This record gives sequence, structure tokens and C-alpha cells, in this order.
Amino acid sequence: MLNVMTWQEVNVRSCVYWCSCCRAPLRTPAHSISRCPVCASQVSFLSTDIRPVFSRERRILEFYGYGPLHDKMIWKSSKSRHYFIDGQKVTLPSMDQLREDIHTIADFIAGFDDHDSLDRHLIDAYAKSLQVNRVYLCQIEDEALTFVRHVTERYRNRLIVVSFSGGKDSTVVSDIVRRALGRSDVLHVFGDTTLEDRNTYEYIRRFREVNPLVPFFEARAEHDFHKLVDHMGPPSRKMRWCCTIFKAGPINNFFQTLGDNVKVLTFYGIRRSESVQRADYNAVTVGAKIGNQITASPVIDWTEFDIWLYILLRKLPFNDSYRLGYSRVGCWLCPLNSAWSDMLAEIFFPEDSERWRGQLVDFARRIGKPDPETYVAEKGWASRFGGAGLPNRWTGIEARPCGDMDNTVEYTVTRPVNEEIFEFFKPLGRINQERGRKALGEFFVESENGRGFDLLVQAPPGGNTIRVTVLDPTRADEIQRYVKYQVNKFQTCIQCTACAAACPFGAITVRPEQRVYEVNPDKCTHCNECVIHFGSTGCLVAKSLSSYGTAEKEAEDEDGNFIPLVAVAGPLDGGRSGDSGVVARMGTAELSRD
Repeated sequence: MLNVMTWQEVNVRSCVYWCSCCRAPLRTPAHSISRCPVCASQVSFLSTDIRPVFSRERRILEFYGYGPLHDKMIWKSSKSRHYFIDGQKVTLPSMDQLREDIHTIADFIAGFDDHDSLDRHLIDAYAKSLQVNRVYLCQIEDEALTFVRHVTERYRNRLIVVSFSGGKDSTVVSDIVRRALGRSDVLHVFGDTTLEDRNTYEYIRRFREVNPLVPFFEARAEHDFHKLVDHMGPPSRKMRWCCTIFKAGPINNFFQTLGDNVKVLTFYGIRRSESVQRADYNAVTVGAKIGNQITASPVIDWTEFDIWLYILLRKLPFNDSYRLGYSRVGCWLCPLNSAWSDMLAEIFFPEDSERWRGQLVDFARRIGKPDPETYVAEKGWASRFGGAGLPNRWTGIEARPCGDMDNTVEYTVTRPVNEEIFEFFKPLGRINQERGRKALGEFFVESENGRGFDLLVQAPPGGNTIRVTVLDPTRADEIQRYVKYQVNKFQTCIQCTACAAACPFGAITVRPEQRVYEVNPDKCTHCNECVIHFGSTGCLVAKSLSSYGTAEKEAEDEDGNFIPLVAVAGPLDGGRSGDSGVVARMGTAELSRD
């Protein structure tokens, strides 16, 4: 049985003490501590969690009068602005002051050419000072190694994969998994968003060079991020479409290439202490977001200090971006990045930052912001929701009752109807073209095995209308809502791969370069997860381009995917003027904007 810690035990781990004699931070699993177990000196509370500070970040401290610091033991609090120089707390000026000084700081840092040699010295010094934590490290190592062995034994028929991001957490997980299993040939998958900074790509190259026996695959999106920004607007905190399109989708596509019968057990580096959203994550998750994999995190209860303790004492190479002052690495332009990370990007990746800033200013002008420069400087783009101001904003599809049957709705789309329409109706039931009149583009959607719906669809090729009749009048409102989602998808689809990533059975294949969107009817169970996964529009792209968002009503998971609400029937005139989404009338029943 797995050892599951209580929150009290986790909180004990979340305290770091300082030994002035050893000049070292100290972690202990005991409930209280007053003396260093090595030198017996009195120790004092330092912080809840800390990380090391390398040469370039030290130069920023020196710029503001602290220093020289080349021989000091410096740690940064993970949860506050405080630094600890040989145990003494100091703080940098406010972020407003740092941004005002940013160009002078950059010039000051560039004036030194000893960063690499100093960092090598610091890595050795940190490792030496952390020896006082050797017993504690052995304890958490043993727990993690036992966890990996237990999970792999429990799910022994699955392909073992390490999700490798190039960050510190996945670096530790990679080492732990290979040590626990006593083998090097564990498949590693790097989800290349194409938006990692250059140090991440260099670290990936070094990792592969140092570990030639590790089978290493890169899952890369076929879309161009900057072109999608022009089309959809930049991703925001409320609508991080980039995570789905550039990470979840490509990784899901890679898993599909492994074969229909291959089940995956993925080890990854999620930690609860990273964010409030992750605090309730499970160590093992069955039926994860991407495909039908099982995910497990052997470091889920580790702190940032624990991760660095493992890296430094085991002498693991790590991503050089941590030497610049980053606490986390990933997409360098993420809307969730802190002001500190944004500042570091401007200092160390000025060309990329300037290109991104220029695109954001252009976007601000296109949507009519009166002061684009201020809008970008204050990161207003990261708080936006919807496509208001964009010429291609999503304002819904025209829908009206049609024919003598109460359960028939006709949708008007701007995209000419073609044979791809079948793919978007397959999740709703088995397609039967033989029963329909070909001259009218007619086909039937049939339920099977107790799943799916019974529909009559008329979609004349080359036309702009899709007429749908629900053959089960008792469920007409519910079913037409699902139909609406799929019609939305047909109109707005850019082969973003989001639906494929949402499918738990790997039934959807998307190849953007060939503009292919296919649903395998032999794999599709008509569970409708891909239909409802993205909420009130049914489509990630339509959601991103909608004129009005519903963030106050809809929750989102860690990857920015929206947890759908159930639409409620109501009077058509109860909505706001200009509301987005398809509004459909069915006889006397009406669906309001979701």
C-alpha cells in the first residue's frame, strides 16, 4: 500500500531552518528541531521553501548594493520576495522600480564575463553545504523509488513513459524512474511547444547526448504560434488555448502512433506545492487528460528545496535558465508568467521579447485599445477573454426552425459544406448514407449499443445550410445542443488537435498540415467527451474567439481546458444583445445562449 502523507506531515516538510555554523539550510522530518544534527549548533527558522541563487541573479542584488556576493550562501524564498544572504533576510526593490532600471540592470550584468566559472563554483559550494541534509534526502528518495516500483508493478502491462519538459522537476523524475527500475531504456517524451527558451532546447540536446540509451521522442505542434495569435488573439489566463494546441494535442498524436493496443503509464513532475490548483492533485490519476493514459508523480509532495537538494547532491545537470534566476521554465511568453519572469525574458532574450511585444502592440491596435503601449506594458492581454474587436470574432451561427417538424433546426454556416461534415457527426452516432437521398446531401445518424442519437441530416455539398431533425422528440432540446456544438466545430475547425486530446479512446486523428480531421467509427464509443469538453461553444477555437466569455460561470483545469456547463432552456430574449453562440428554436422550446 502506498504511503500517503497527511497535510500536517507535508507542512512539517515545508519548513527550512538555518545553521549559521554550517552555513547551510536544513530540512528535517522531525516535528520540531532546535539544533543542527551535524554540529549541534542552535538553528533558526528560515522560510517555508527556498531555491539557490546563481551568478546573474546575484548581480541584480549587487546592483542594489548587496555585495560582493561571490562567496556567500544565498537562497531565495519560493513564496515571497525575500532573499537570504548567509541567513540574513534582504529584499529587492519593488517590481515597478526593477522595471524602471531594467536596461541599466541588463548592462550591469553584461559587464561581467565570469558567470559560468562562478556558477560552477557555486554548484560545488551548494552541494557541499547541503550534505547536512543527506539523511533527509535518503528518506524522500526511498519513498519516491518505492512509489515508482509499486506503481509499475500495479500497472505492469503498460508502456512506461517519462514526460520530460526540460525543467528541474522532470529532470529529477527521469533519474528516479530509471534508478527505481534499474534500466535506461525508459521512453521519454518531450512536448515541444516551439515556445521554450533556447536554454531548454540546449538542455534537451545535452540530456540526449549524455543519456544515449534513453529512447527520446519530441512531440511538436504543426501550427505556427504567431500565426494563430493573429487569427485568435494571444492566449490569456482565462483561455490558454496554447496548452491544448501546442502540448496536449501533439503528445496525444504521438501516443496514437504507438498502436491501438498500447496502454501508457506516464511519470511526470507535478508537485502540489507549485500552485493552489495543484494542491489537490492525486499521486496517481487513472484516465488522464491526454488519451487513456495513467499518470503518476513520484515527487508530488516534494518542495522546491527538495528538488534542488536531489539535483545538487546527486550532481545532475540542469537547465541553464535556472542560472538566470527563473524558478520555473516553460513557454517563455506564457500569460501566467510572473512579472519577474517577464523581466528576465527582456534581459536575457531581448530579441524574442521585442518580437512578442510588437505583436501584442499590433493586436492591441487591431482591437481598438486607445493606448496600446500601456495595454501591453500592464499585461492587459493576459486578462482578456474572447475575441471582441477581432474581425473574425465568433458571434455564433444563424439557426432557425425549419419544416413542419417541431424537432428540425436549420443552421447557416459560412464555410461551404463538404464531405468533412460526416466526421463532425460521427461522435453523435453511426453514419448511414445508404438511407439518405444523395441529391439532398441527406444521411442518417444512428445510435448504437445504447449510445449516440438518431438524427436525419440534410447537408447539400457546396451549400451553406445544415438541416438536422431529431428523431427522438423526448430529447430534442438536449440533442440539438450537442448538434450545435458539432456544427460550431465544422465551421471554425483549424485542426487544432484539441478534440483529439480530449478523446479518451484515441478515436480522433488530426493532421494539421494535411487539414485532416478524422473520427475512427470503430474506436468511437459516442461518449461525447469531445463534444462537450470545451463548454458553451463546443469548440476551443470558437471559445477563444467568442465575443463574450463566461469565465465567471465555467471552471478550467490546469491546462486551461474548460469544464462544460449543462445548458439550460430559457426564453430567447432573456440573453444580452449581441451574445455569442448558436441560438436555436425548436417548435415551442428554445435554447438560450449557453
